Amino acid sequence: MITAQRLFRGQRLVGAGPEVFTGIVRDSRQVRSGDAYVALGGPDERSGHIAEARARGAAAIIGPAGSEADWVSPDPRWTFARASAAFHGLDEGRLPVAGTTGTKGKSTVTHLLWWCLGTGAARIGTIGWHDGVAERTNRQTTPPPEELHAFLAALPLSCPGVALEVSSHGADQHRLAGVPLAALAVTGLGHDHLDYHGSVGSYLAAKLRACALVRPGGLVVINADDPRAPAFATAAHGRRVRLLGRDQGLTGAADVWSLDGQPLPTPLPGDFNAWNAAAAVLMAEELGVPRAIACARLATCPGVPGRCERLAEAPATYVDYAHTPESIGRIIGAVRDLHPGVPLAIVFGCGGDRDASKRAPMGAAASAADVVVLTTDNSRREAPAAIAAEIRRGVMAGPQVIEEPDRAAAIHAARQAVGPAGVVIVAGKGHETTQDIGGVVMPWDDRAFVRSLGARS
Repeated sequence: MITAQRLFRGQRLVGAGPEVFTGIVRDSRQVRSGDAYVALGGPDERSGHIAEARARGAAAIIGPAGSEADWVSPDPRWTFARASAAFHGLDEGRLPVAGTTGTKGKSTVTHLLWWCLGTGAARIGTIGWHDGVAERTNRQTTPPPEELHAFLAALPLSCPGVALEVSSHGADQHRLAGVPLAALAVTGLGHDHLDYHGSVGSYLAAKLRACALVRPGGLVVINADDPRAPAFATAAHGRRVRLLGRDQGLTGAADVWSLDGQPLPTPLPGDFNAWNAAAAVLMAEELGVPRAIACARLATCPGVPGRCERLAEAPATYVDYAHTPESIGRIIGAVRDLHPGVPLAIVFGCGGDRDASKRAPMGAAASAADVVVLTTDNSRREAPAAIAAEIRRGVMAGPQVIEEPDRAAAIHAARQAVGPAGVVIVAGKGHETTQDIGGVVMPWDDRAFVRSLGARS
């Protein structure tokens, strides 16, 4: 049992209800006698769900204005997440949690931070969940509130901290409301998810919301090289802002970097990964890990699954999760630095039924390669050839362009095109293990396939 005052602390609900509840749910099918039910559905379905919740014994209904609710909330999603966090005892910071948001780099920073926190640390993000003992898959980058809260509440108090990815969808839908962050890293804003947000402004607004999740006085590490850094610094008002960039604590080149003068190990190549590593160290320090220890742990990190992983030779073949124009450009630059003067091919596609406006810009970014191989990457209900045509419109003069919808054949074509001395980047899927083609989800693992190639071309 939990009191209404405790469950809805800090919320302004209009109406009346009981003083105690047995729990809080947002799925009418899961209501138990004495629960508070939060109605989130659209007007056409809300009445039926409320009726079902009452029939199952809901003690009170919380919903938007105009619904048959006992209590009216200005934002039921926010109300549910806050109340669920309180029900699980998370709103007072049971364990230190640090988040990472941004278009690219979230999984890398989260993984590196998790490693820096040491034995028993937890991780939640695109790659999966880790409870300090074992790994499991995650359906969403930032999970729904009730799943997130149950996971966090089950962690032992000995857990040194939690590294968490904050997606724009998760921030926009208030999935993290009620879970105070001790620290947040903001990697920057690129071109992605406009199919959901509708505009760059709305996308930015969702990311800015993440700053409000940080407890007063907490740390916000912002990529100073991103043009929108001032907007994030303003949104972080009341928190300790650390602008991190070249000559702002981070110096060096190639594999030799330092953070405020201290040597900084970088498990992955590229200037952007030096920033990712530095952000991870700073957040680990905020969670109580001395910087020298965090850096020592970072030096032992085996890498991040599906992030610039070198998995085959002759030619050297990397698997990376790059799936935006900015990340395509960055991974090509990083691999060029590792393999100067040799032919470079990139294999990638673009998701169907998603943001089509990034397809031509991805083609433009890929033009920095010598060979561009366009293939299928979760085409869903769209025709792979139509998606490839949109990407190809952005490819500039210079690289050889090959279209091969079969992903395995596309990888072979790229390796043959550059020869044993060249280098290949297989981009877009990273750690993922399925392909959605024509609405049918089938097994496909870039990492396993490229690893199977060994030294064969």
